[in-house]
Amino acid sequence: MKEETHKSRGFAGERIIEIPGQTEEKCWQLPVINGLFLTKIGFYPKAQHHYYQRPSGFNQAILLYCTDGQGWIQLPQGRVELRADEVFIIRAGVPHAYGADAHNSWTIHWLHLSGHQSDALAEALMAEARSPALGLPVPFAAERMALFDRIYETLLKGYSPANLLFANLSLAYFLASFVQPDSFRPSREPLGPVSATGKAITFMQANLSRALTVAGIAEAAHLSVAFFSRKFKQDTGYAPIEYFNHLRIQRACQLLHFSQLRVNEVAAELGIDDPLYFSRLFRKQMGVSPAAYRRGEALLHAAPRG
Repeated sequence: MKEETHKSRGFAGERIIEIPGQTEEKCWQLPVINGLFLTKIGFYPKAQHHYYQRPSGFNQAILLYCTDGQGWIQLPQGRVELRADEVFIIRAGVPHAYGADAHNSWTIHWLHLSGHQSDALAEALMAEARSPALGLPVPFAAERMALFDRIYETLLKGYSPANLLFANLSLAYFLASFVQPDSFRPSREPLGPVSATGKAITFMQANLSRALTVAGIAEAAHLSVAFFSRKFKQDTGYAPIEYFNHLRIQRACQLLHFSQLRVNEVAAELGIDDPLYFSRLFRKQMGVSPAAYRRGEALLHAAPRG
């Protein structure tokens, strides 16, 4: 049997980021995070008709955190009812299905988790569950939600080594808030001033539908082209336009996932007039064509790791 997913045309306020296969390989090569890192992150509010089925399981762990409403998870050993302020992890390789309750649809924050320690995390998290048929109850914490948003916003800025490290080290803290909720304490440290590279990335995000040049981005960061190019590459590991294209393809993934736009219309939304160029750029980053990605084939090309 093949994977099956059902959902409505979209859940108002939904968010999702999927890490490209090349970036996932980079995570495996970073010793600080290769034990546990996220490959996909999302938020579905009031997800009416949400349903997913994987009869053969999945090569990554899946964390579902319900903050409102309720839903269910079907596992080989039985059905799990997941309610508001409860969390559950589905281990890698376990056949499963899950969905929103028909009368009280859940709101969920969810993660796909890879790395050598994903099974250990599942064991540590679910060890405190009251019953195998119930999710683990955790007290709601605004700080936990803020941390989820911080991880999401960090990845939204691109996949530089610095962003990957920060997001996934923050992931460990986010997960710790479930494993040891009584010890969870938010950080109150104020954010520092925005760097020139940060200003450039913010400018890129605000202009994904334009054909930006290095000169234009450098001007927005108030730096000379030569100095800006060196500084940006030093800070992110990418040339400015390469990084900008990562952000554009990230936005394309969201449009393909959540909208009904045709591929050429997605390209136009990103200021790319040539659909063939867009498809080549998309395939280079994601490993599949835009049409194949929309059909859900991207993860099929990600080889499982030991």
